[in-house]
Amino acid sequence: MTDPASKTRQHCLLALLLAAWMLPGLLGRDPWKADEAYTFGLVQHIIETGDHLVPTLAGEPFMQKPPLFFSTAAVFVKAFGSVLGFGNAARLANVFFLVVTLISLGLAGRIILGKGRGWLAPVLFMGTIGQVHITHMLITDVSLVCGFAIALHGLLLWQNKPLRAGIITGTGLGVAFMSKGLIGPGLLGLAMLLLPVCFRQWRSKNYFICFGIAFVASLPWALIWPVLLYQRSPELFGAWFLENNLSRFIGHNAVNQIGALLHIAAIKSDNTIGMRDERYLAFMDFPWFAFPATLLAVFAFWKNWRTTLARPGVQLALMNTLIILAVVTASRNGRSLYILPVLVPATLLGITGFEAITESFAKITRRVCFIGFGFIFAVAWIGWIAQITGQPAPLWNFIYQKLPTFMPQFQTVPFISALLFTVLWIVWMSGKTNLSRDHAALHWTAGIAGIYLFLMTLWLPALESRMSYAHLASLKNALPADHGCIASLHLGEPQRAMFDFYAGVKTRRLDLEARDEIMTVKNDDGEKRKHVTVYPEFNCQWFLTEEELFNKSHRDTQPPSGNWELVWENIHSGKEVFRLYRRKP
Repeated sequence: MTDPASKTRQHCLLALLLAAWMLPGLLGRDPWKADEAYTFGLVQHIIETGDHLVPTLAGEPFMQKPPLFFSTAAVFVKAFGSVLGFGNAARLANVFFLVVTLISLGLAGRIILGKGRGWLAPVLFMGTIGQVHITHMLITDVSLVCGFAIALHGLLLWQNKPLRAGIITGTGLGVAFMSKGLIGPGLLGLAMLLLPVCFRQWRSKNYFICFGIAFVASLPWALIWPVLLYQRSPELFGAWFLENNLSRFIGHNAVNQIGALLHIAAIKSDNTIGMRDERYLAFMDFPWFAFPATLLAVFAFWKNWRTTLARPGVQLALMNTLIILAVVTASRNGRSLYILPVLVPATLLGITGFEAITESFAKITRRVCFIGFGFIFAVAWIGWIAQITGQPAPLWNFIYQKLPTFMPQFQTVPFISALLFTVLWIVWMSGKTNLSRDHAALHWTAGIAGIYLFLMTLWLPALESRMSYAHLASLKNALPADHGCIASLHLGEPQRAMFDFYAGVKTRRLDLEARDEIMTVKNDDGEKRKHVTVYPEFNCQWFLTEEELFNKSHRDTQPPSGNWELVWENIHSGKEVFRLYRRKP
């Protein structure tokens, strides 16, 4: 595609694809569990107090992550919240960081593939399976990925422009640090150290100049916020630096030893959303998480691994990919969310595969995408018709069983958006001009974007009925205006944020004041000793609990000793039961 008309059509197609991929899921919905819900709470605190230094959730310091993403979202809320609403304005932070990510990937792709083909990198990134839903959530991992994209683009410039490369790389390191702490710059820095050890091309004066400048450029990002935080509260600094950075990888015992050496007390907290204490096999999730970039990378290495591996861009991407997967696998805790940054180097590996595939393979890809995604589109349309009309009855009954609180309504704008994209997708996929091997990326990504657009337009009300916490606003009707303090038990971080966001309720958490004791129990088999959790006495007249129906640790949700009456009950997703009790006179 070299003539101006073809370039114009391609630019319009890319713009349409970008809009179809980015906007659905960001606009017009409530905060969703889990990470997005507590992020809203942190942003709300900044809006109410203007304090960007200490992330605070429902009145308590929440020292999991530095405040870059929360502060950015708060800036957008202040600027556009009165027009767009709190949620839509806050998610403009996603738009900002995603646009920077895609631009950085495009510039990096142009360095690897040559001028005129850099667009393949952002398109391939948008088509990777693992990022589709995550990048549309209001979570700090979005800005972390942005930091990785900026840094890798900067590192690709070291051969000819070491000064610019160092500044851009240092900026990427800083954004990664201010997004999620030490993990981002740690992963990138380890790769930067190992590159000259493993590959001869990187043993260059220009690279070491780039390395030094990157270190200097990252210092303001790495020092200003931690120093200010330490000046305000050494305890909170310890909670962030030790408990929420090091202990996630090396365990509490080692952290306590380090804290003793540094004379910093780490405040242990329960800020562990969805964590589990086991080795996490990130390598097992990587093939599907980064698909189809993983498949294309395999093609590139299968065709000529020596030539492919000799390219500095491939060496950089491969080193970062392996380090991210190895570190996440070896860490004490893990979630699939934690390998999200691997999509940046995986994308840069994947775009080399477009030089290995043939046009016949691209034609086969188009047929597979047309049949596969066409079938999913048809199912989505049939499911939506069942919501609106109740026919076919078996399908509607199945949907109602899964979503008993869902009340379907016809919405014009989502219907037109989904219909327009479906028609345009069918027309474009049926054309005879989009048969080049590079178009294989567009075929796949258009299908992925279309499916997500369906979910976030026609199916959004159904998803909201299961994922939204807006129903917690009814708690306000059960409480008098001068209700005083409310004690709580087993409220998770997302739930605390949503009670504050929708009902303006902050609680005194008994979980933080509980202690474990050993009791001796007598029975027919003799005496047995068991651990018992003892909660403190309190004078609050109100008691709020959360019970997860499938979590045995949440069975002790009844009020402590005293005369209590149940005044409010609410159920979320059929799993979380919230109860409010009032102490009788």
